[in-house]
Amino acid sequence: MSEMVLQISRALIYISYFSIVVPGYFLLRKRHILKFRQYRLLGILFLVSVIADAGSFILAHYGISNIPVINLYFIVSFGIISLMYARLLRSTKHSIYSFFGVTFAFFILDCCYIQGFGTLQSYVATLCGILAIGYSVIYYDHLLNTIPISSIRRLPFFWINTAVAYYFSFNLFILVFGTFIFENLKEVEIQAVWVFHNLNNIIKNALFAIGLYYAGEKRTVRKGRFYKRVRARI
Repeated sequence: MSEMVLQISRALIYISYFSIVVPGYFLLRKRHILKFRQYRLLGILFLVSVIADAGSFILAHYGISNIPVINLYFIVSFGIISLMYARLLRSTKHSIYSFFGVTFAFFILDCCYIQGFGTLQSYVATLCGILAIGYSVIYYDHLLNTIPISSIRRLPFFWINTAVAYYFSFNLFILVFGTFIFENLKEVEIQAVWVFHNLNNIIKNALFAIGLYYAGEKRTVRKGRFYKRVRARI
């Protein structure tokens, strides 16, 4: 049983790593959308993910701890996500900037005095996860108040927002108990947790891909001022 879990875990690691290729393909295929800042930020998020995954794999291959890479990835990716939502939710952008500033300050404090940079920073990761979920909930509310329900499913950032909400919601318990998981569970149990995480990562990238599939389409939600407002914010 333990051997099967390890085999599944190894297979999902590679599938999870390469799943970023699918949304990356749609982003490059529709590269004209990169003139919009939110899509450029999404592209940077993909690039950071690829670099972090490659760095983690190489370090693990040579028996070196990849925990610092994971810690750095969380704070950098959260910064990019914050900038993306600040673009999408302009009325709350100053609050989003403040949330990231507080989180980054806590990251520095955690590195220096609490958990350290060499151990999994579950406190920072949990804070990032909770705030990312909060951003996604606010964006859902924004969509429900500005877009007809029948049109939402074809909006790119409905799916992209769903990817963020799904990933952080389903992985929140891993973020909260990350330090305990790595320090107290057996190897096969840790691998089982990573199976769950990697499945969520694959689903997240699939949702990103769906959003980017719809990106750049011309949509007429309603004529007049409402139409212009929708086009400006998606």
